[in-house]
Amino acid sequence: MFKDISSVTLAFVYVNVLGYVFHSVVSRSLGPAGYGEFMVLYSFMLTVGNITALLGTVTIKTIIENFDRRYEFLRSLRLMGLILGFIFASFVSALSPFLQNFLHVTHYYYFFIIAFVWFGMFMIAVERSFLQSIGKFPLFALCNALELTIRLIVALILLSLSFKVGGVIFSSAVGIFLILLFLLWRNGGLRGNKAKLSIKKALKIALYVSPSGFFVYADDIFIRRIFDEYTAGLFASVSIAGKILVWLTLTLLGVYFPKFVQSKESSSLKKFILQMFGLVLIAEIAGQLAILLVGKPLFLLLFGVKFEPAFEFLSYYLIAVLPLLFGMIFISIATAMERGIFLIYLHLLCFYLGFLVFRFSGVMDYLSYIFVLNGIFVLIYAWFFRKEILFNNRRGIDGIQS
Repeated sequence: MFKDISSVTLAFVYVNVLGYVFHSVVSRSLGPAGYGEFMVLYSFMLTVGNITALLGTVTIKTIIENFDRRYEFLRSLRLMGLILGFIFASFVSALSPFLQNFLHVTHYYYFFIIAFVWFGMFMIAVERSFLQSIGKFPLFALCNALELTIRLIVALILLSLSFKVGGVIFSSAVGIFLILLFLLWRNGGLRGNKAKLSIKKALKIALYVSPSGFFVYADDIFIRRIFDEYTAGLFASVSIAGKILVWLTLTLLGVYFPKFVQSKESSSLKKFILQMFGLVLIAEIAGQLAILLVGKPLFLLLFGVKFEPAFEFLSYYLIAVLPLLFGMIFISIATAMERGIFLIYLHLLCFYLGFLVFRFSGVMDYLSYIFVLNGIFVLIYAWFFRKEILFNNRRGIDGIQS
C-alpha cells in the first residue's frame, strides 16, 4: 500500500508541477480574456471527458471480480470504450454550434477538437484502469506523467506557431493517443475470446460514478455566464491553482477505490475510509501553509502580475472545495457498495441549479455557495452511510469472535 501511494504521489507532484508550468505558459500567452475562454473549453472537455471515469470504474470492478478471466473481459471493455468514444465524439460534434453560443466561446470548431480528445479518453480509460486493477500503480503513474510531458511539449510548439486556444486543446489529444498506443502494446491481450459483459451491471456502476466530473469542474463551466471576461479569467487562475487539492484527492482515490471494493464486506472498509479522510485533511492544512509561506511569489511566477488581484481568493478557494472533496470520497464509497445513487444525483441537481438560479454579486458569494451546498450534502452522506460502516465493523468483530 505504501509503495502504491508513494508512486502515485510522486507522479502527482511531477504532473502538477508540469501542469502549472503548462497553465503558466498558456495564461501568459493568451492573457486574462483568452485564458478565461480556454478554461471554459478545457473545463468542459474535462467535465464530460471525466464521464470516462465511469468506464474506468466499471473496468476496475469487473477485472477485480473476474480476475481469472481478466483478458477476456479486457477485450470486451476495449470494445465498449471504442463504441462509447465514437458516440460521445459524434454528439459533441453535432451540437458544436449550440455549445458555442451557450458557453460564449469564439469558434465552434473547438468542439471538434474536444470530440477527438473524448474519443481517445474513453479508450485510454480502459487501459489505465486495467493497470490499477492488476496493481501496476508505478506504471500507471509513469503513463500519467508521460502524457502530461507530451502535452506540454506539443502546446509549446503550437503556441509558438500562433495556434492559440485551439492548439493548446489539441495538445491534449496528442498526449492521450501516444500513451494509448503504448498501453495497448504493454497490456497486450489484443487477440482472443471476449467475455460477455453484464450491461445492466455496467450501467449501474456508471450511473454512480458519472457525476464526479460534473462536480469537479462545475465552478469553471459557468464563470463566463456569471462574471465579466476579466473576472472570469482571474477566477480561472485561482481555480486552476486551488484544484491541486481536488486532483490529489482523485489521485489517492485511484489507489483507495480498489480497496473499497475489496473490503466492502469487511471491517477493513472503515480503516480505509478514515485513512482517506485523514489524507485530505492533511493536504488541506499543507495547502494553507504553502499559501501563507510561499503562495504569492509562486502564484505570480505562474500567472504573472496581470493575475495578482486573484491571489487574495486562493486561500478561500481551498476552504470552499473541502466539503466537495469529502463528498467525492462518499461518492467513491457509494460506488464500491452500489448504494445511495439517488443521493448522488440529488446532490448534483441541487449543485447545478444553484449556479443557474442564484445571483452572485462577486467571487466570495460564488465560493460561499460552493462551500455551503457541498457541506450540507457531506452531512447527509455521513448520516446515510453510518449504518453500512458500523455494520461492516461489527461484522469484522463477529468474525474474529467466531
